[in-house]
Amino acid sequence: MSYLWEKFNVKTFPARTIVFADGEFRADLSEQSSKCKVQSSNNNAQINIHEKTDLPVHIIYIGEIAGEQEIKIINSAEDSQIFITAKLNVKKPAFLNVFIENAGENSEINGNFVFLNESTLKFNVFADHLAQNTGVFVQNRVLAQSKTSTDLSGSAKIMGNCPGCKSDISFAAMCAPDIKHIKMSPNQRIANVPIEARHSAGIYRGTEGQIQFLTQAGLNRTEVDRILAEAFLE
Repeated sequence: MSYLWEKFNVKTFPARTIVFADGEFRADLSEQSSKCKVQSSNNNAQINIHEKTDLPVHIIYIGEIAGEQEIKIINSAEDSQIFITAKLNVKKPAFLNVFIENAGENSEINGNFVFLNESTLKFNVFADHLAQNTGVFVQNRVLAQSKTSTDLSGSAKIMGNCPGCKSDISFAAMCAPDIKHIKMSPNQRIANVPIEARHSAGIYRGTEGQIQFLTQAGLNRTEVDRILAEAFLE
């Protein structure tokens, strides 16, 4: 899996990997199991995990996206660990919907979505807890470049018959000073008392201390901005 590290700077670990590059499923980079089923066509993908695998499942979604894209992740395997790593470039208008359903008792799904937006991005993530003691944690970061538009929406739902859940939907953005528009809307819909349920949104900038430290090291402001942006994305 060194190819993923060298080209996309994505860390891998012992897992059953399911890889999408530029919106297309890559069987040659995936290490699938018969316990996971992948369906992919016309920028739409569905991943069904119906039985616990010998290793965690790592879904990797990388590259450049444009137009309408949709990915649906359905887990019905108990006691399973599922990780989602998405590192995406948006150079043309893109609209991405992500649906996550965790119906496996005592299972956790951890998602990390990172976007470099150079155009127009609309991103929606919907996460449903459909069994007790499930965890869904989705962290989203966007670097919004000059003259871009960004709309981010996330919703997690804990059903009434699902006690003991842990849930988190969060957004963070670092923006150029002349962006056109940015909107972030994280939500939790709770019908049963969870162990924890969090949601957050924030705009991040380099602190005065960070900027002063880097400029004293001999970097100009353009170099400082580039380093802070890379640190935020990584």
